[in-house]
Amino acid sequence: MVNHDCENPETAQKYIDKLKSIHQKTKELKNEIDGLQLTQFSDSIVLALPYKKESFIEFSKLVSNYQYELLGSGIICRGGISYGMHHYEDDFLFSSGLIHAYNIEKDISINPRIVISKDLVDLLYPDTKDTPQKTIIKESDGAYFINFLADRNPTECWEFINQIVPENLASSPSIRGKQIWLINYYNHSFPENIIRRVEKFT
Repeated sequence: MVNHDCENPETAQKYIDKLKSIHQKTKELKNEIDGLQLTQFSDSIVLALPYKKESFIEFSKLVSNYQYELLGSGIICRGGISYGMHHYEDDFLFSSGLIHAYNIEKDISINPRIVISKDLVDLLYPDTKDTPQKTIIKESDGAYFINFLADRNPTECWEFINQIVPENLASSPSIRGKQIWLINYYNHSFPENIIRRVEKFT
């Protein structure tokens, strides 16, 4: 989105107004959980909360609902959730937790999923059988991510996905992979409501 609007004339910009609108909605998240810190820049959002095991479900639900709201606005996102030292004061941000979360987003998330660090999952749920499956879900690559389609209306979910994923998938391998992942995630979430399958071979 940033590349498109920065590299094209102003008359061809199509994302900046949408991002500004999302920015206004994002600011409202501050009121959802006491102590939540929120920082936005460009197309990035940083949410930080003092670590408490009992706060994780509330925090993850906030993230899930926000990711779903973005999906409804035609925006897919990926990210990382981690923990570590985090200092924010007078617009000065210094955080090992943020660096770790960024590396997860860059190297592990890849698809439209918000991945939780393995260390944090182990800290929260020493017995992984206790992980709340309606909140987080484990993928075949071993990564745990926010299960943002859980308990949603399948018809509404497909309407949101359908506005993002065209009938003819992108030729770019990176974008195509994300489109296929999103369809497969929907199919996994709603096995009784499968509308479209993606065949990898013809």
